[in-house]
Formats: sequence, C-alpha cells, structure tokens
Amino acid sequence: MVKMVRLFTCLLAIFFIFFASVPVSYASFEKNPLQFEFTELTLETNHNGSLYASGYVRWGNVSPYKLLDLHGKLDLYNSKGEKINIDSEIDYFYSTFMDPGDNELGTTELVIFNLVPSVTKASDIAGAYIKPTYTFTLGKKAELSANLITETLTYGMSEDKLVAHALILNQGEATATNFKYAGLSFTDTNGMIHIYPETSHATINSSLRLEPGKFVRLSFEVPIDFIDSKFKNYNDIKKISISYTHDNSAPYKDDSPVSVTVNNKKLVQQTFVENDVTYVSLRELADVLGATIQWNDLTQTATLIQRDKIMEYDRQIVIPVGSDRFINDGFETTVSGKAKLYNNTILVVPVRDVANMLDCNVVFEHKWGQKTIIVIPYNLIDE
Repeated sequence: MVKMVRLFTCLLAIFFIFFASVPVSYASFEKNPLQFEFTELTLETNHNGSLYASGYVRWGNVSPYKLLDLHGKLDLYNSKGEKINIDSEIDYFYSTFMDPGDNELGTTELVIFNLVPSVTKASDIAGAYIKPTYTFTLGKKAELSANLITETLTYGMSEDKLVAHALILNQGEATATNFKYAGLSFTDTNGMIHIYPETSHATINSSLRLEPGKFVRLSFEVPIDFIDSKFKNYNDIKKISISYTHDNSAPYKDDSPVSVTVNNKKLVQQTFVENDVTYVSLRELADVLGATIQWNDLTQTATLIQRDKIMEYDRQIVIPVGSDRFINDGFETTVSGKAKLYNNTILVVPVRDVANMLDCNVVFEHKWGQKTIIVIPYNLIDE
C-alpha cells in the first residue's frame, strides 16, 4: 500500500528520475504526459514491527495538453525489477484537471510503501525506483506563443538627455511579430510610476520579427527636461520599463532534442546532450562569439582566444582533449563534462561552462521535451 502526503517544498537531492529528461514527440506526450522524480528513499519500522519505505515524489504534467480526471498509483521496484510493495486498490494521486507545461514539477509529496515480507534490511531497497500507472482524459492542447523577457541593462545621463540600453529576449515557442511601441515608464524610490509616452522607435516597430531564442538590443533617449520634472536626481530612478505590444506568428517548429542559440545564431554542428551536459562544437561556438582557436597537435590542446574590448586584453581558455579541467586565464577550473573529439575530428565542449567563462549570460529552458539554451554575450550595448 502507498500513502501520500502533499507538501509545498522543493527538494534538491534527486536519486532517481523515472522518466528521464529526454526529448519526446507529441504522440509520446499523449500517452505519457506525467514526469516523476523520486528522492530520499529510506527504510522505516512500523509500531507493529513491519517495515515500510518512504521517500519524496515530485511530479507534474510536462505535456502541452491539459489533463482531465487523472487517477493513478505508484509501485516500488527493487534494482532487480521486482515489485516490493504491497498492492492497494486506492488511487494515490489524482486531479480533476492539470494545466500543461509544469516543467518545474510543482507537486511534491511524501510517499509511504508497505513492503512485502522478503524485504528485511536497507540493502534490499538500494537502487529501488517507482513505476506509476494512471488514467486520464486528454484535454485541450496549449497554444504555443512567444514569451518575451524585457530587461533594462544600463542607463545614465549624457549631455542633455538620459540614455538607456535594454534587450528583449524571446523564450517562447512562437515568433513575435507586429510590434507596437508605447513609450517608457519610470518607477521612483517611492514606487510612483511616471509615464514617458512615445509612439515610435527605431527598433520596436512593425518590421521587428523576433524568433524563439533570439534577442534584440535597444537604446532609448529621454530629454533631461522630463527627468528633471519628475526626479530630484536621476539616481532616484528605481526602474525603467518598456511598453509595447506584439502578435504571435505561427508556432516555430523545431523538433530537435536540444536547441542552442548563441548571439542570435542557432548552432547546428554536433549539438547533443550527454549525461545531462549539453555539448557544442568549439569551433562553431568560437566563430559565433568572434573568438579564435589555436590547436596544439602534440599536446591535443585547444586554446580559445577572445579579445576583451573593455579591459583591452586577450582572454585565453586552454582546453585539453579528454579533460574536464580547463585553464581560464591561468586559473584551473573544473567544468561539467570532458572536452572530447566527436568522431575523432571535431572538438566539442560543455557550452554552459565555456560561455560562462566568456562572461556570457546563459539562459536555460526545458519545455515540451526540448532543452533550449540561449547564450547572450556580455557586450550587449551596441558600440
């Protein structure tokens, strides 16, 4: 038998994932829309001397479909694939409806399994895992749309105007089109909002088309007279927000298991996931970021060189083949995966680690079975 107690906390240590985070098709989502993570399995003793196992389950509807009338239960299996909990006919997880796209697995529950008599010690449940069985009615499919993230990066005074720099990033699944700009709003230290209305912008207009994974740099100029009329000092500006609207074009179709976009260019060479680490071609990554590579055939080592225009020096990252210890500007750093030669010809590296070493902002998204990584260089302000 299984007992479940609903909790509202998230757990960090994950010992087993029943459905691995791998790309699946919509057809697979229609059959297996739920994902479970099972953690902190322990063996306990009841007051009557019988044994039970307890652990935590995080689960959610990761599919793009709404689920209706969900009923199901969990069973515990040992490392040999043998069921070790006592059967029960009771539903131990249920929901009248579940919204789609719960990639954070927002439901966390404590589960308790009454065990069969053959389980007598902790080693009998070592490596144990859960198997869910459930029924549901497939509901409406979610409408794919653009998800625009707007960030103000820097602002300051320049002669007779305030100059602000920002970006808009599309983290959604559809292309954003037909933009209409409506001006800026300034929030002061007291929380009061001051509107600076505008109807035109050189970038935010009907010609802007922002595909998933891509961003656009923006600049704004506001007359000093407006700032002086609203603020005693421009340091009293707490936040600057950009007002605009947009439409969604047809959903952006990308069936690849992992999508990596670097500086608005999608990487296409040897992009893959291994042991939950995303690898890309070092050569392609360097080309997109304006870096160069020096190869030492004797030591099987690549040196990535990128000019830092602000500090005016050449940043260097030494990458030995077969090693997860890179040398970043003279300092050894352990990364998430070893550099390796793909098909013995193309050097691939963990994209997140190398991008971070180059002071890039790395945005990660996992939705509808696809991993999406967006890399934004640090020099976001147009020169």
